[in-house]
Amino acid sequence: MDPLFIQNSILSLVLGFLIGLQREMHSIYSHKVQDFGGARTFSMIALFGFLSSWLSTSFPYFFLVASSLMGLLLIAGYVVNSIQASEKGSTTEFSALITFIIGAMLTSTTPIFPVFIAIITLSILNLKDTIQEYQQAITKQDLGAAILFLVMTFVILPILPDEAIDPMGLVNLYRIWIMVVLVAGISYFGYIAIRLLGSRNGIGVAGLLGGLVSSTAVAMSMARRVHENEFLAKNLAIGIALASSMMLIRAGIEIWVINPSLLRPFILPIIIGSVFGYGYIGMLYLTSKREEIPQNIKFKNPFDLKEALVMGLLFGATLALIALANRYVGNSGVYAVAAVSGIADVDAIVLSLSSLAKNGLSATTAHYGILIAILANSVAKAALVFFLGKLELFRFVFIYYLISVGAFTATALFTLNY
Repeated sequence: MDPLFIQNSILSLVLGFLIGLQREMHSIYSHKVQDFGGARTFSMIALFGFLSSWLSTSFPYFFLVASSLMGLLLIAGYVVNSIQASEKGSTTEFSALITFIIGAMLTSTTPIFPVFIAIITLSILNLKDTIQEYQQAITKQDLGAAILFLVMTFVILPILPDEAIDPMGLVNLYRIWIMVVLVAGISYFGYIAIRLLGSRNGIGVAGLLGGLVSSTAVAMSMARRVHENEFLAKNLAIGIALASSMMLIRAGIEIWVINPSLLRPFILPIIIGSVFGYGYIGMLYLTSKREEIPQNIKFKNPFDLKEALVMGLLFGATLALIALANRYVGNSGVYAVAAVSGIADVDAIVLSLSSLAKNGLSATTAHYGILIAILANSVAKAALVFFLGKLELFRFVFIYYLISVGAFTATALFTLNY
C-alpha cells in the first residue's frame, strides 16, 4: 500500500477530529445542544474529502458528485437544526465544509497547507468569546473610522499626484496625505488598544498606549489628577513618563517610514534615551506604592474626516513654512519653525523635515531640526505638568525628561558631529 495514502488518510482524520472536537467542546461549555456533529463526524467529513479527491483521479466526476452530496447534507442539517433550535448560526456547517476541503487538499498540495488552514480555522472558532468582548468595546464609530482609514490609504492616496501643485513647488498632496495616514494609523492603533484593554486598567495601559494616541493628553489628564491626592504623584509620574517614552519611538518610526537614511544617526540616541528613560521609570515603580490607579482618559478617535483634513492642512503648512524658511532665511529659519512647531506637535515637524530632506533640504539641518522639535515638545509637556499639577509631580517628570531626553540629546549631538 502507498505510504503517502496512509499518511494523508490519518492526517485527514486527525485534522477533522480536532475541528470537530472544538465544536463539540463549544457546545458543552456553552450549554447548547450539539447541532450538527462532533469529533467523529468531522473526522469522517475530512476523510470523505480526501477520498473524494483521491478517487477523482480515476473517476473524473466523483469529486463533483461528492461535493454536491456534502453541500446537500449540510443544507439539510442546517434546516433541521434551525427548526429545533431557537438561536441558530451557520458556523458549524461552514466549519464542516472547510473540513471537507481540507481533506481534499491533501491530494493536491503538501500537508503544510491543509494543516495551516486547519490551524487558522481552529483559531477563529476559538475566538468567539473574545470577539464578542471586542464587539462590546468597539463602537460603530470606531468601525467607521477603520473603514475611513482604508479609504484614505487605498482609495484617496493612490489617486493623488506625487508632484507640487503650486507655482512655488511647496504643496505636494501625495506626501502630505502619506503623513496624515501614517500619524493617524499609529494613533488609531493606540486608540483601539486602549478601547480593548481599557485605560481604567491603570497607569501602565493608559500611559504606554496613550502615548501612541497623544502623550500631551495623558500629561494633562494625569497632572490634574494629582490634586485629588498628592501621594499619587509618583504613580502618576510613571504614567506621564510612559506616555512620553513613546515620543522617541514614534518619531523613529515616522522617520524610518518617510526617509530611512535619515534615521541612521538617530538609532543609537533613541535606544540610549529609551533605556535611560525606562530605567528611571523602573526605579520610580520599585520605590512607589503598588497602587493600581484607574485612568479614564478620554481620547478622540484619530480617524475622523474633519480631523484628517485639519491634520493635512497642518502638515501642508508645516512643509511650506520649512521650505520657505530654508529658501529665504536658511538653517536658522528652519530651526525656528522646528522649535515653534515642536511645542504643539512633534509629528508634523518630524515628518515634514524627513520628507524635505529627500528633496533639497540638508540632512544635517533636518537632523538638528528634529532634535530641536523633540526638545521643544518635552519642555512644553513639562510646563503643562508644572502649571496643571503639583511641584512633587513636576519634579519626578522633570527628572525623567532630564535623564531620557538628555541622554537622547547628548548621544544625538555626538553621532551627528562624529
